[in-house]
Amino acid sequence: MSTIKLKKFCRERRIINFIDEWSRAIGISIGILDAWGNLVGGKVVETEQIEALDKIPIELEGEVIGWVLGGEQAAPVAGMLSYLVGKELEKKILAEKLLEKYREISFLYDISTKITASLDLKQVAELALDEAGKRTQSSGGLVLLINTRNERLESLTGWGYVAGCQASIGLGEGIIGWVARSGKGEIVNDVWLDERFIDIKIPVSSMMCAPLASNNQIIGVIVMMSAVPVTYTAGDLKLLTMVASQTASAIAIAQMHDRTLEESRREALLFRLASQIRESLELDTILETAVSEIRCLLQLDRCMFMWHRGTKISSSQKIIHPQFSPVTCSGWEVVKESKNPHLPSFLGCHGVATLGDLSQQLMRQNLLRVDRVETWNSEAVRNFWLAGGFKSLLAVPMQTRSGEIGVLCCGKGSGEAGWTDDEVELLQAVSTQLAIAIHQAELYEQSSHAAATASSRAQQLQQALKELQEAQAQLIQSEKMSALGVMLASIAHEINNPVNFIYGNLNHTEEYIEKLLKILRLYQQEYPHHTPKMGEQMEFSEVEFLQEDLPKLITSMKLGTERIVEIVTSLRSFSRSDSGEMKPADIHVGIDSTLVMLQHRLKAKPGGAAIQVIKEYGDLPTVSCYAGQLNQVFMNIISNAIDALENQPQPQITIRTFLLNPETVAICIQDNGSGIPEAVQTKLFDPFFTTKPDGKGTGLGLSISYQIVVEKHRGVLKCISHPGESTEFWMEIPVTAATANLRDLNEMPRPNASSKSSDDRGIEELRKWAP
Repeated sequence: MSTIKLKKFCRERRIINFIDEWSRAIGISIGILDAWGNLVGGKVVETEQIEALDKIPIELEGEVIGWVLGGEQAAPVAGMLSYLVGKELEKKILAEKLLEKYREISFLYDISTKITASLDLKQVAELALDEAGKRTQSSGGLVLLINTRNERLESLTGWGYVAGCQASIGLGEGIIGWVARSGKGEIVNDVWLDERFIDIKIPVSSMMCAPLASNNQIIGVIVMMSAVPVTYTAGDLKLLTMVASQTASAIAIAQMHDRTLEESRREALLFRLASQIRESLELDTILETAVSEIRCLLQLDRCMFMWHRGTKISSSQKIIHPQFSPVTCSGWEVVKESKNPHLPSFLGCHGVATLGDLSQQLMRQNLLRVDRVETWNSEAVRNFWLAGGFKSLLAVPMQTRSGEIGVLCCGKGSGEAGWTDDEVELLQAVSTQLAIAIHQAELYEQSSHAAATASSRAQQLQQALKELQEAQAQLIQSEKMSALGVMLASIAHEINNPVNFIYGNLNHTEEYIEKLLKILRLYQQEYPHHTPKMGEQMEFSEVEFLQEDLPKLITSMKLGTERIVEIVTSLRSFSRSDSGEMKPADIHVGIDSTLVMLQHRLKAKPGGAAIQVIKEYGDLPTVSCYAGQLNQVFMNIISNAIDALENQPQPQITIRTFLLNPETVAICIQDNGSGIPEAVQTKLFDPFFTTKPDGKGTGLGLSISYQIVVEKHRGVLKCISHPGESTEFWMEIPVTAATANLRDLNEMPRPNASSKSSDDRGIEELRKWAP
């Protein structure tokens, strides 16, 4: 607690002058005694005078700290000294608080600088433990992170006498688990007296824990401990909490960095694998390369490819395992496999009964994911896979253009059982590339066969080559969009890290500045009269302008960072990758992110006006769709609309959305350009058809958009244009995947239907009644 030394206080020149002036004014000598009766100020010399004169107390916060000698006439002096001593104490306390706050800020800055300098997860944790250990009475420490797969806290690293310790604690178990579950820090100076304590095989007498929280989510716990009894204080816990806050942010950044590196590595491996698969047009080579590279990529024990054979498997055909007797039924043939040498071969034919209900699921083209084969209900099926060394099974079916059903089948027989979502997603992406390669191989076989036949089959050969060119062009376009998505996601990630750091610290900066300004205003209020040097400095520094302008500066910085965050969010939304299944998405978010991407094209250019975008959004539910592909559709249509408005004096694009019926949403994108001639409208969705100059258009944008809307989403995409007036693209998207699956692709309107068809007239009627 801060105190004032009366002797030192009374020796200040201003106090000496004050006592002398008051002595002359009342005509008597005034003496100042401390609480123990020692003379510390004034001019009373004789001890007899001290005993004889009346003493007036000098009080500080209700406590007597000294006396004024001089009788009743000296009472005002005692009162003034009590007041001045109180003010001196207030200044001292305020200075100590400012010093403590400065130390906290310096500590936060130092530890933040050290921790965030590394992107290595373990190194970040070790730096945090080292900093906390230096400033507390700890001899050991642990950082534990939550494993989301089993909901347990697992050691990341240790420090001190517990370095190298491996601990696994359930959420809510023991003191550490309780901190992770509750999100509250805890001090336990005698762990053996705490009923929550559980033995984690580490000698510990005292500990304190703080949760690691990132984005309002607990990701782990930091623990400081001692093998001998120590007394941790609230200040220690406060310090550990500050360390935990910085550590959690650094760990989150490091984890994101690791995920990005892993995704980049997998993308590179996927590209390499896809390139190797597509190097050959021979089906056997493609399948052999695929199973070998996939097994190597995912470090599997077995990878194989099998075809469904609709013909009977005769009793003369070899059955792989002796326990399965020869059957005469439809079945599956394993044509290529890559496996560990000690595993039995699965090459050959297997009856439908061998695979049981798995066969039906694969025939329905359902992805099959079995994390633990031994839990399979059917004993026969379970024994079949276990005999082949399978502990975990992942099967991805695919159907070729010729109607054949193939299955890419992967198995784990050692190590950790189960499949991660990343592995499933990667295998689905590989299977897509494999399906394309198989399709190309089939087209190649068809083309080769057609080339060897008589001239009467030349038309068939030409069609096959056209389909091959279309498939290759679409594949190139798909890869370009994929590369663009990866690039945008990487840019968004790289921008997001420093922006989050700046934005997150702006709130603290604003709070600290406000506190400093309050202290400055209080100081000006309490001490309005400054020394000449202080006044000169305050005038030179324009203190009043700084007090007014500094909050505005912080506000403008926050607005700027919020705008960057908005752009980064749009980049992420536009670049989102689609997995193998439809997912709920907000149509409006996709449109808005596309408009952000095209913002530079909407602005005014020399000699032209800015394009006005009118958004008339209805109340739409989330739509089960491939959001990334729909973003590509929005990009193609809006880009074409911008091109069409190049010479318009008042260019305008209107985007309207509404619920057409409970199962369907409608999206209308209309421009006020010059319209599209009827002859062009009939070819608008044909592959490679374009009206743009060479080098500016591929003719694939609307063709791919039609495939995405109609073929993949079972929706409707129509162009309604009136030459000389305007052009409108009308889209209908089913709300749920179940609704989309009920629609027959053969019943969908043809892409090059006339713009004056009955379908369009129906759409024009619907538009009148749309909200």
